[in-house]
Amino acid sequence: MQVKRHFSLKFVFLMPLVVSLLVLALTGKNYYDSVNRDIDDEYQRVVEAFARASKVISAIDYSFSNYSKSNYILMVEHNHHVENGLCQMWPIDMLLLSEGRHHEIPAVDINYMLVGEESLCNPESEQYQRVSGQVSLAPVLSFLHDIDDYLLGIHYIDKEGYLMSSPDTYARSITAELLATVKARPFWQQTANNRDLITITGPAPVSTTSALILSMTMPVYQGDVHQGMLSVDIDYDELLETHGKLAGELGIVNTAYLSLPDTALRPTALTLDGVNTSHTLFYQFDLAKEVRNFFIFERYSLAVVIFIYVLSVIVLFFINTRVEHSYFKELAAKDPMTMLLNRRGLEAFLKNTQHGNYIAIAVLDIDNFKSINDTYGHDVGDKVICYMAESIESSVRQSDAVARVGGEEFVIYMTGGDAALLKKGMIRVQQAIVKDSETAVERGFTISGGVEIVNRESGSSFEQLFKAADEKLYQAKTTGKDQMVF
Repeated sequence: MQVKRHFSLKFVFLMPLVVSLLVLALTGKNYYDSVNRDIDDEYQRVVEAFARASKVISAIDYSFSNYSKSNYILMVEHNHHVENGLCQMWPIDMLLLSEGRHHEIPAVDINYMLVGEESLCNPESEQYQRVSGQVSLAPVLSFLHDIDDYLLGIHYIDKEGYLMSSPDTYARSITAELLATVKARPFWQQTANNRDLITITGPAPVSTTSALILSMTMPVYQGDVHQGMLSVDIDYDELLETHGKLAGELGIVNTAYLSLPDTALRPTALTLDGVNTSHTLFYQFDLAKEVRNFFIFERYSLAVVIFIYVLSVIVLFFINTRVEHSYFKELAAKDPMTMLLNRRGLEAFLKNTQHGNYIAIAVLDIDNFKSINDTYGHDVGDKVICYMAESIESSVRQSDAVARVGGEEFVIYMTGGDAALLKKGMIRVQQAIVKDSETAVERGFTISGGVEIVNRESGSSFEQLFKAADEKLYQAKTTGKDQMVF
């Protein structure tokens, strides 16, 4: 016997899985959208950082293009010495607070250095005189260098072959050979050719630090005369650090010289007003990191997915259990062949039903049923029983009940307000069965029945009614069959 379930076991496990996968897909889509939003935010941050750096270099360029000698910072207030054939100059911080001059100049920490040929340290030299007119702008480099963490250094390289740098780290590493060849280097020529534009170069390593550097350079002109070049060094790693916001890393590459890596996603050309660049910003995809990041950031959503799956399976199992329980309960009250009530089911029905003024119980039996089995076989006998069950069910009212209580024995329950009508109803059932009985077995068959009709007030039990009707059935069988005895 196959157990009837509301849901198959396959459905119990697969349907929650489909729902969970759908929720998981939505979670993945949400994570994907979140990553894209974060990439957009980081791209915007990087562009804004470049924009700020371009404003810094533009401001310095304006100062150098229109410089005038300061009344406060003089060359005599600088330390200087010659090392490895180069003159190095740097501010004497303590002098800024001595001799009562702290009212004129604020006590601030400035950090810069000037580097040039040995003649730079000679107050009589042309370089010294030229530097004297520019040195008042050196503190500006120091102040602007401290604006953002990603700014590694700000430099001014003069056409006369000296350098002004903040902080002093870069300047200390300059060699005479490097200083002598700086104007022959490609970035100098490239910057000089873009008079009104800022040029971005790199990323590339420099000798003063292990970090990769992006440089923003701009030529300085006075009138139409090229004076030198300004350079802002940007820490590549610091600029592109996402601080755990993204699993992958951001990258910038100069696509005029290099190709994007195979793992690059969302490439976006770096475009800034007044900036000459062929750089592209991209997101470097790392599958392993992305999956780990997904599980970290979406752990609560994944827990919900698992909870939904487990809960759905439990609920469906519970529903199946209730359905199976109901099925077995129903099966215990029904005849498995005809699905009519059995005797136990009929008794339960009678206890829970509202009776009319009169109650009628009929016990019906197929005449000569043994000869049908012997002549045509048990399969035809079963067909006759099923036919009779269907005929009775189609001939009674919704409020009536039909039960199979034996091999070929059936019980009909009817109730109503008129005993005569109940009697007619029983006869109608008998006639309907016999009328088309030839469809079940050759030459058809007849039935006999005993009917007991009593007033509800009599208080007769089912056992009493059944026994009385069964006795009348016996009478119908022994007095000719094919009849109903009332």
